[in-house]
Amino acid sequence: MKIVHFISSVTYGGIEQHVHELSLDQQVNNEVIIICTHTIKPFFEKDFNVYALKNFSRNNIFYILKLLLVLRKINADIVHTHGSKTTSIFIKLRQFINVSHVATLHNIKKNMAPYNKSKYVIAVSNQITKGLDTKYSVISNWINFNHENISESIKQEDHAIAVGRLEKAKGFDLLIKSWINVKRDLYIYGDGSQIQYLRELIKKLNLDDKIFIKDPLTHKEILKEYIKAKVLIISSRNEGGPRVALEALALGTPVLSTNVGHMNSIFPKEFLAEPDNEDSLRSFLEQYVDSIDDINQQSIYKYVREEFNLQSQSKKIMSIYNEING
Repeated sequence: MKIVHFISSVTYGGIEQHVHELSLDQQVNNEVIIICTHTIKPFFEKDFNVYALKNFSRNNIFYILKLLLVLRKINADIVHTHGSKTTSIFIKLRQFINVSHVATLHNIKKNMAPYNKSKYVIAVSNQITKGLDTKYSVISNWINFNHENISESIKQEDHAIAVGRLEKAKGFDLLIKSWINVKRDLYIYGDGSQIQYLRELIKKLNLDDKIFIKDPLTHKEILKEYIKAKVLIISSRNEGGPRVALEALALGTPVLSTNVGHMNSIFPKEFLAEPDNEDSLRSFLEQYVDSIDDINQQSIYKYVREEFNLQSQSKKIMSIYNEING
């Protein structure tokens, strides 16, 4: 089967990693082609045949027609779009090209129109399916590494960490405000549009000696940071996954999270903070962060390692391809 994955982002983050890992697994028995922007092409070109286009708006007729020519040249069996922008663009082209299409919904969206015009949607968690009015399946994110091969010589330290894009949806501002009475240090790994605001917030709250924003790391490096940390904090207002939680849990690092994405399929609801609720997050973190050594999440580590693996999720996606292409 010839499969095209179409992404329009300009930075390489969780969605792009999702596409990369899925494509590598699919490429074992299929031909996989990536269509993306020039800025993220370098992340994919060593592994795949890549068509790079300038980042363009969903209403730019010139580049939409250029994409149509690229798709006709490829002559794929499946076009898999990721995100509302690529899904909107492909829907405009659908009447001009005969190819099966599936769209992945990675995060909560206010406007579900592009997805509801799709023939089939894959959602990464049940929590983001509200408003979907088309055929869909929920296939969660996955972990894609052998936790047993991560160096056992890494020494655990005493700090907490948070990882992700420094954007409003990730709730790092709520996290910082909720840390006032927590004793542990917090390392935040990431970059984004809120970085200066968050640094100023840390300074304003006199938390310079407890909260440290650090540069983003490679995936391999961040896996080691999970092992070093006492606990990973997820403070998101909304979230499709989150993938970072699965990775930390698979490595045996405790996680404290808001009730977003698939977290309520892993933790009891009572063991999750309310999303976008500073009071809930503050009391939750004050209760658990400094006493994290007293909390046993061993059964959760085992569950995540068994249930959230790339190969099983990739098989489910291939089954959908076969269904809609049949």
